[in-house]
Amino acid sequence: MVSNDRILRQLLLAVGGGCLLGCVLASCVVSLFLMQPAILTALANPVGIRTRTPTITWTPTETHTPTATATATLTPTSIFPTRVRTATPAPSVTATSSTPKPKPSETAPPTSTPRPVVQHFLVGRPVAPNAKMIFPDPTYLYGTTEKGDLDVHHGEEFENPIGTSLYAVADGTVVTAGSDMQRICGNDGKGMCGPYITAGKGFYGNLVVIRLAQDYNGVPVFALYGHMNKVFVTAGTAVKKGDLIGEIGMSGIALGPHVHFEIRLGVNDYSHTRNPILWMTPLPGHGSLAGRYTDTEGNLIRGALVDIYRTDNTFLFETETYGRDRWPAVNSDDQLKENFAIGDLPAGDYVVRIAGQPFAVRVSIERGKLSLVEIGGS
Repeated sequence: MVSNDRILRQLLLAVGGGCLLGCVLASCVVSLFLMQPAILTALANPVGIRTRTPTITWTPTETHTPTATATATLTPTSIFPTRVRTATPAPSVTATSSTPKPKPSETAPPTSTPRPVVQHFLVGRPVAPNAKMIFPDPTYLYGTTEKGDLDVHHGEEFENPIGTSLYAVADGTVVTAGSDMQRICGNDGKGMCGPYITAGKGFYGNLVVIRLAQDYNGVPVFALYGHMNKVFVTAGTAVKKGDLIGEIGMSGIALGPHVHFEIRLGVNDYSHTRNPILWMTPLPGHGSLAGRYTDTEGNLIRGALVDIYRTDNTFLFETETYGRDRWPAVNSDDQLKENFAIGDLPAGDYVVRIAGQPFAVRVSIERGKLSLVEIGGS
């Protein structure tokens, strides 16, 4: 009985020890299985050697932004001093836009200078040679509208400060002097001086009209000064060229100080004006230009833009052919039959073009003389 109990205890101890050993072995196997990656890594990388996975850093690629290139724009080169607009406003037609002129195409070669003309430079300047402005304003010449902004101009403007002295342009007799709020013009002294009379202002305001001592082909010639500040003469006064007759102002409907200067032929009224450039002696070293731009039937074309270039294609300035509005029309010279004119061009060669048309005329300007160009026609 005792022997059997001992055998049973020994058996239980063996079984228990076997189970314990089995558990230990199983744990070792599981641990080795779980540690396999680390063991392999350790074996592949001996102690003291470290590996580093590089961090991918995004480096932006430089993008080239084009630098804007300036586009050259042809700026007109003026042969006249810069002016501030002070003309009398009276819009009557639609204005047209203007842009700087490009160099013209060479597809329309200039033609030669046309026939010589008869000239009649009978008057000088209404201002002294040392006045601030001795050129007529080229932006508002006789017969033009400043591209539709103003009424058709019946004279030329010399823009100078108030008080600038005004002088007789030729020998003659004062036939009108005073304010045109009254009817003091006409050959009988009872007509209107301008196209209308504004209450409290008139049209020209204070003015003087001189009848030249020298007629032209038996027809009387009159010189009118408008918008004066002071008048120093009276009707009936005999004057010599260069005599002081008054001062520049801005009377009448003027917006700024200037003298409005006209030439009237035959009758002292608004409907008998002529282009003063054709009567005014050019400045020393300069000449004047008259032109005719016509259709195929020889009719004068109104309101066309006329561009003046040097012969190297440098654009100088732009003017217009004579326009027409609700007032009495401006008049061409009886002999020249022109519809545009430009004064005081330095002597030399020029090219005259009609904007937007394939017409070009080369013209030579001579000192102290008048040249004529004829464009278009048949």
